[in-house]
Amino acid sequence: MAVTAPLLTYEQYMSEEPTHQRYEIVDGVRVIVNPTRKHQDVLLNIAELFRSYQRRSRVGKTIIAPCDVLIRRNPLRVRQPDVLFISHEQLAKCGEEDDPAPLEAAPELVVEILSPSDYRSALREKIEDYCAAGVKECWIVSPQAETVEVLRLSAEGAETVEIYGISQTLTSVTYPDLTLAVESIFTL
Repeated sequence: MAVTAPLLTYEQYMSEEPTHQRYEIVDGVRVIVNPTRKHQDVLLNIAELFRSYQRRSRVGKTIIAPCDVLIRRNPLRVRQPDVLFISHEQLAKCGEEDDPAPLEAAPELVVEILSPSDYRSALREKIEDYCAAGVKECWIVSPQAETVEVLRLSAEGAETVEIYGISQTLTSVTYPDLTLAVESIFTL
């Protein structure tokens, strides 16, 4: 007979010691994420590009994983986008900078970098969660295809705005002054 662990509650989660491991919690079950080196290279490129935009625009903050975004408390569901950009207004709703609690106010922009082992159904669930949480925009980055799919999110669901290829310049839906050469995301 299989023994299942009890589901993790928000209170238990908040009382745990930090693990500094990549994971998400889906309906009380911790799901470990093990990114590849290529995934991490792409993540750092995007983070650097976002940080440059952050310094230039001064409208928000770039945060890289692991950083929890609270989807719901019961059953507990948190997501850790690879990179996120959150306005100062939204960040002000999230407590102190050194508070380990998940972000309770949704970031405006999240980035998910695909790994070869990613399932389409798992990605669809993440996007649905981001829609439910109030995220406005999601970038799906494919290191293999060297493309970025920009999605506009709402409570009604996700809509593909554009799929950008390696030779194009991407423009954010939420932050129109955030433009970048797609090639710069994949240059190692």
